[in-house]
Amino acid sequence: MLQCIESCATQDYPNKEIVIVFNPGDPETEKIVKNRFPTATVFRTERNIGFFPALNFALTKTDADYVMVVDDDARFLANDALSALVETFRREPRLGAVTCTLEGPGERSSDNYDRYISVFTTGFTMIPRKAFTEWVGYFPDLFFRSAGETFLCTELWEQKRPVKRVANVKMFHALALEGRSMRDWRFYGTRSQLLCAVMREPAGWLGPVLVSKLLKSFVQYIGYRQPGLWLQAWLSFLFHIPEALRLRKPISSATRGFLRHLDQSSVRDLDVLLEWRKLTENQTIDGKEERQAG
Repeated sequence: MLQCIESCATQDYPNKEIVIVFNPGDPETEKIVKNRFPTATVFRTERNIGFFPALNFALTKTDADYVMVVDDDARFLANDALSALVETFRREPRLGAVTCTLEGPGERSSDNYDRYISVFTTGFTMIPRKAFTEWVGYFPDLFFRSAGETFLCTELWEQKRPVKRVANVKMFHALALEGRSMRDWRFYGTRSQLLCAVMREPAGWLGPVLVSKLLKSFVQYIGYRQPGLWLQAWLSFLFHIPEALRLRKPISSATRGFLRHLDQSSVRDLDVLLEWRKLTENQTIDGKEERQAG
């Protein structure tokens, strides 16, 4: 954690603010952090309220134009990372989010060039504050962990606000297990992804997506030797469906199809990307008209 905060504190971006949320709090660690980083704003929860609820809390404590979310087991590999990310937004004001390239024991090699992606990983990403206050809204508290990035990115793409990964801005992800429960990671990860599908998937996609997740997750949990946990996750999902339906704002089928194609390609030019998006929308409209005529 201290390496993480140190890498944030030494960034050369002149007008930065560091907000730290201990979730849950550890008084001794909090004391060390306050002494070593006296200009940081520190908050402590009495229990684990979840990653995305804690992030929502932190977002309400700043009025910065851009928010850089950093996991406690990550650190910047250069002191000009924030400056480079902000400059990316200035060059491309239509962007909805900019994320870093990751290195570390659990990370796969990324492309060595900038590219547009369907979804970022939250703990390594810079997001305009307007994404929360105007464009999309805050993360639903139902997302104890996982799925918040999908919730946000799908709506950003629906609004034609691209998400970009920058190759030369790198972070190291240590993938620390301290303070993390694998059981909670699996349980809430499964439940959150299912609830996000209810909130975001187009009507024609929702049924097939849930069936696919049902089968894939069952196989995964059999591999974990935790079929009981799989059942608990699905029962919890079913219990929370009414709340997810109240938050339902599905993306269009055109956006859904576009994002599926984006995952299978490497698009580096924004104009090409937007033209491709327009073509996808036209194909979707033509397909609907053919079905209605038939």
